[in-house]
Amino acid sequence: MPLSSTSTRRAAAVVAAAGIASLTAFAGPALAEQETTGTAMAPVAKDVTFTCEFPMVGARPTQAKVNATFPDGAKVGEPINVTDFKVDVTIDEQTADALRLIGGASVEGSAATGVDVNVNGTDLGVTLNGLSIPSTPVPESGPLNTTIVGPIPGLTVKQPGEVTFAVGSTFTGKITPRTADGGETELGTFDLPCTLDQGQDPALASVPVQ
Repeated sequence: MPLSSTSTRRAAAVVAAAGIASLTAFAGPALAEQETTGTAMAPVAKDVTFTCEFPMVGARPTQAKVNATFPDGAKVGEPINVTDFKVDVTIDEQTADALRLIGGASVEGSAATGVDVNVNGTDLGVTLNGLSIPSTPVPESGPLNTTIVGPIPGLTVKQPGEVTFAVGSTFTGKITPRTADGGETELGTFDLPCTLDQGQDPALASVPVQ
């Protein structure tokens, strides 16, 4: 699933802005409702693959597509805000079969993802928390497609230079399969640890700050 260098460059702010907002050395408070800084806005998408440890079936491949709209650049002291954020996730057919086997008619849950950020030469490892997985029906056959959404606070940089972003090496979820009547299955709520597959370029983008 190749992407242009422009799309790769722009995907940065999507996955990292929330975790950085609390780091006062580089970022101010969350300002998601203010006007976004930048000369242009564009929707972007980035595909990555994780291996996730599911109960019953073990390690399985999991596809994720990050989507958002964000600016091309930023100014010192003004917030970078991203909008239309979501992550489309595809759970493979074998894992979906296991959910169907235990009577899972829908799934819901929460999620957090690691992000590798470099602000003017300083590496920051942050976690984007507060993500949710809205209730999603489990189809009668085939893979399960669901979506992760959540708030993305604004990022305010205090010095000119460059901010680079990369997909973090880990992703975690808490997943609750539910039966047709809304009750929990025998699995209850389970932890879902995931690791970014080797051989991928985790770099997302470089955002200039003036």
